[in-house]
Amino acid sequence: MLVTLGAGIYGIYFGKFEIDKQNERIAFVKDYEREKFDSLLVWARLDTTITENKEKYEQAVSPQGVGYTLHFAYCIANQPAPTAGLCLGQRDLYPSYYRITMTDLSRQMNTGELANPMKLLTGNFDLSYVFVFLFPLLIIALFYNLYAGEKEGGTLSLLQSQSVPLRSILLSKALMRMLVVFGLAFLLLVLGFVLQGITLGDNSGLLFQWLVVVFGYCLVWMILMGAIVALRRSSALSAMLGFGLWLIFTLITPTLINLFVLANEPLPNRTTMIHELREESGKNWDNPKSYVLNQFYQEKPEFNDGDSIDFYKWYYASFAVLDLKAKDMKAGFEQQVNKRNTLLEKWMWLAPAAIVHNGLSKLSNTDSDSQKDFMREVEKNHTELKNIYYTRIFAKEQFSIQDLENIERRL
Repeated sequence: MLVTLGAGIYGIYFGKFEIDKQNERIAFVKDYEREKFDSLLVWARLDTTITENKEKYEQAVSPQGVGYTLHFAYCIANQPAPTAGLCLGQRDLYPSYYRITMTDLSRQMNTGELANPMKLLTGNFDLSYVFVFLFPLLIIALFYNLYAGEKEGGTLSLLQSQSVPLRSILLSKALMRMLVVFGLAFLLLVLGFVLQGITLGDNSGLLFQWLVVVFGYCLVWMILMGAIVALRRSSALSAMLGFGLWLIFTLITPTLINLFVLANEPLPNRTTMIHELREESGKNWDNPKSYVLNQFYQEKPEFNDGDSIDFYKWYYASFAVLDLKAKDMKAGFEQQVNKRNTLLEKWMWLAPAAIVHNGLSKLSNTDSDSQKDFMREVEKNHTELKNIYYTRIFAKEQFSIQDLENIERRL
């Protein structure tokens, strides 16, 4: 009990530590973004009759640029949900923010943060890990000798001589152990909410949902151990049977399901998609400017002024064309992933540990669907910003102070 309690407290601490790090990075980048954009607003008001002010002024009002002279990079952050520290889910696999420029989004979204590969393989030791993997072991330890302990201790005949049926006595002992497990789970959850800074009064519904998932998972393991106890075998055999079920449902079955799905619906190779986009980028540079601009004007006729030689128009049109091609590739990629997920969901009922972890991830907005929602938000923001910039670039106009102030409201 003490080991499980200690592991739970460490899981709460570790999850909070990881989310605090992500929040610090997001806050730092947001402050940096604000500071740099404030500088642009100041530069846009500089007196250009002074020679040294001209370069800064041009940087502020020009929507176009190449490489390090790009106008600006915008931070789009994936803010963690209140309980993200209790179940990190996929927040350790993907960046917590993207710095978006007007270049092709496909390349910017295929970047990642440096991380320990072994840590990514084994996962993080958060509170959900304790519930999913350690609590079943605790239940096995508390229930395995419910009957055999009495028999091997020589007290079984004494219990059978009582007026109360043996079944009722064993049931009362099981209920006491169940209350202990539920009490420990409740204590850890309340501690987790408090230490994460989550107000219990305002988030009582969220706490209740966590309790339903965790209590339900624990109850499943108690029923399994009850079935083993009902066999009335020795304590050693009961313990081994319980541990065998733990291995099957938490480790072996998820691995076998993953291998089965991988064999029937192989995971698409993202590297292939990236390589194809690089080849397309090479074609844009190797062919005449009209090769890109004609494709761009076909998709965006509102920008078509007949110009097929301007460098900056070609430069930004090439990124838009790359994004269009990446969108088609991504659709095929996601179709393969969806087929794989459909097959995975079909057999997921054999792996209750995976079901519970996925459920806790959903409650914490750290599951794959939440990540997809964030990526869609990134794409939406990139499209909106691109429209603002492209309108000025293709009209060969500079940003006004009003334009910059309107962009500032998006930060």
